[in-house]
Amino acid sequence: MTSTLWILAQGAAVTLFLAFVGVIGGTAFALLLNVAAFSKIGLMRISYHTYIYFARGIPLLVQALLIFYTLPAFGILIGPLTAGGLVLTLYIGAMFAEVFRGGVLAIPRTLWDSTRSLGLPPVPVIRKVVIPLVLRYTLPSYINVCVLTIKASSVLSVISVWELTLAAREIVERTLDVFPIMIAASCFYFVMCFSIDRLGRHVEHRLALKGFSGERP
Repeated sequence: MTSTLWILAQGAAVTLFLAFVGVIGGTAFALLLNVAAFSKIGLMRISYHTYIYFARGIPLLVQALLIFYTLPAFGILIGPLTAGGLVLTLYIGAMFAEVFRGGVLAIPRTLWDSTRSLGLPPVPVIRKVVIPLVLRYTLPSYINVCVLTIKASSVLSVISVWELTLAAREIVERTLDVFPIMIAASCFYFVMCFSIDRLGRHVEHRLALKGFSGERP
């Protein structure tokens, strides 16, 4: 049983790595998407909404298969782990993009009018007004998407990414002990998701003490 838990722990470590890549890459991608979302060019806004509709409307399983088997057809050869990180980045990026867009839209119109009337330059407005308010409005949703990333990574086992789900499945196929192995894997997932949620809530509480987070006025 000790060796089984060690194998599951290794799979959980890969799951955490994939989630980290998905969150970091997805956040960066979401920021780029939001540039298009609030662009004055209509084609960029249309492209943004089209991508969001497709990314959120197509199951992650289908996206993983599409990317993993389509890229080699164009001469782009990548391993399962790299493909998995790319899939999560593109999918989670769409989720984060809508979270950030909602945070920007939640900023009161009167605040925008005030910054214009004061003649503040764009960079200070973004740094001192937009970022603190978006952080305040979106942090709970951002944490939820981070937890979702952990669970979404289990889908990547379909493209042979050796993470927690695939590790558990290999052990089950070898030992035929379905119930105890899947319960153990479920416990690993629960600990990871719960830890991320608690860490996020702690950060949210600390920011609330500094006036950056909390309920909307």
